[in-house]
Amino acid sequence: MQIRYFFKQLTPLVVVTVLAMSDGCGGGKSTPTAPTPTPTATAPATPSRRLQLSGRVLDQNGTPLPGARVGVYYSPGGGTSIPLRCPSVNYCWVATTTNDLGEYSVEFEPGPSAHYGLGFVYSFHDGYNPDFQWVPTSGSPAVRDMRLRLTRSIPAGESIVVSVDATSMLCADLEDIYPGDMRCEMVVIESGAGMLTVEARPAAGGPAPWLLMYAGAGPGRPITWLGPGAVAIPAEGGTYRFLVAVKEGAPSQQIHVATTLR
Repeated sequence: MQIRYFFKQLTPLVVVTVLAMSDGCGGGKSTPTAPTPTPTATAPATPSRRLQLSGRVLDQNGTPLPGARVGVYYSPGGGTSIPLRCPSVNYCWVATTTNDLGEYSVEFEPGPSAHYGLGFVYSFHDGYNPDFQWVPTSGSPAVRDMRLRLTRSIPAGESIVVSVDATSMLCADLEDIYPGDMRCEMVVIESGAGMLTVEARPAAGGPAPWLLMYAGAGPGRPITWLGPGAVAIPAEGGTYRFLVAVKEGAPSQQIHVATTLR
């Protein structure tokens, strides 16, 4: 700080300039002025990944199915779902039951998954084949209707024709949480003891579809990947659930399935 004194009494006029330094205690170094803090930018809020999913469970004729079980398997995204179960750090599931109109609704927070998108939905009901479909990725709220086909078994030695298309179920294995990248139709076979042979051929020709089989008493158990075209297994007698599988995205196909027991 500079201070000037003017002595008008003196001729000529004398001007004395004094340089003053102060640290608040009468001398020493000056304290620098603190810079004005720059306002901190507020980070935008992370958008919620919570997904509201609803739909109906219908039979093959479009009739609503009350009391059908519906579940969703998905990778956890850090949120909370009600009701919620996370048996591992890799996946969670939420389940409910359809009302009298065949409607269901769940809410959950899926995380990203390299293999399963946002997860997959499954539904089942006594007397019907199950259905497994991808969780829609169109945003929330999302709608996914499920279609259950009436279970019709055939005795070993008979044949059946099934249609595999874009609405067919994912070839899903709930035991290993593996939906795969194929679409399937189920063929239920009542067999006695012996060597059970199952052969699947496209009605219009072309590559043979894969044959898979659920181990155990019902759908949702581990899947055994048997092979393309024709397979033979030793049967002890009972109900066997085979899946006729084609690659997802393939054109609709009519598949002729023939069985023999020896």
